[in-house]
Amino acid sequence: MPDDLSYDGIELGKQYGPYYYPLQDRIARILEATENEHPWHRARSPWGPPVAPPSILGNVCMRFIDWIAPVPPGTLHARQEIETQAALRLDRHPMGYGKFVEKYERRGRRWAVFEARYRDETGLLIGHGRTTIAFPEKIETKDEPTEEKKRPERKGELTPITRKLTQDKMTAFSEDSYNAQNGRSIHVQPEVAKAAGFDTTVAQAAMAADYISEMLTGVFGKEWFEYANLSLVFLNPILNGDTLTANGRLKEAPLEGAVVRKVYEVWAENQHGDAVAAGAASSLVRPG
Repeated sequence: MPDDLSYDGIELGKQYGPYYYPLQDRIARILEATENEHPWHRARSPWGPPVAPPSILGNVCMRFIDWIAPVPPGTLHARQEIETQAALRLDRHPMGYGKFVEKYERRGRRWAVFEARYRDETGLLIGHGRTTIAFPEKIETKDEPTEEKKRPERKGELTPITRKLTQDKMTAFSEDSYNAQNGRSIHVQPEVAKAAGFDTTVAQAAMAADYISEMLTGVFGKEWFEYANLSLVFLNPILNGDTLTANGRLKEAPLEGAVVRKVYEVWAENQHGDAVAAGAASSLVRPG
């Protein structure tokens, strides 16, 4: 068994790759897991062949890190940023190069930031990803002042996406990870999740990102696949049996040359009204 990824072992700036993500083998299970029925993912799209949701780059980033070294069980996916420059066609193969660009200690944990860029086999730039993870072990730090935060009032303006999490869906989404394949995943094995302090298995945070991305496909259409920009902080664990609802509202629409960049505040909440993911999304659109 290879050694797990460790905070001390991360060498900042070291280049990794090429990493080849098995998109054609995985896409059907991911769409099944997220219940994404958009026809462009299974039949002809504006680019000809079917295309993957832009948010899949977040999952690809986590698998890239896993390819470098298995992430320790209980590692938190804390933040995800993606940006696309082209639609990810399912008849092509994404290839990534990446590096760890930052690591730090804060709030009793050790954190690391990984950046990657992706092209297909033709050399076409698909997009970029920036992933922040928090290692599971707690560390001793000086107490940091905390502010008591009230739950923000969120009033969605978009057509929401609502999904209920089940173990079958969570397994389909996470079964290709090293930990799942070796019986030590908090996403797949209940006993591992309970040993990590959870009452039940925990969904990958990237599933919330996929629901938000599906919602934004309805907002932007074709432009979302080519010019997606999504930045999310993952705020609370998503547990097996939770029901998540993604929504958002328009924040601003500045001109960028001859086009408009529409920026939305976006989030996903569980059945208790607690946000599990929140951030911003934008895409370029033609004015009018």
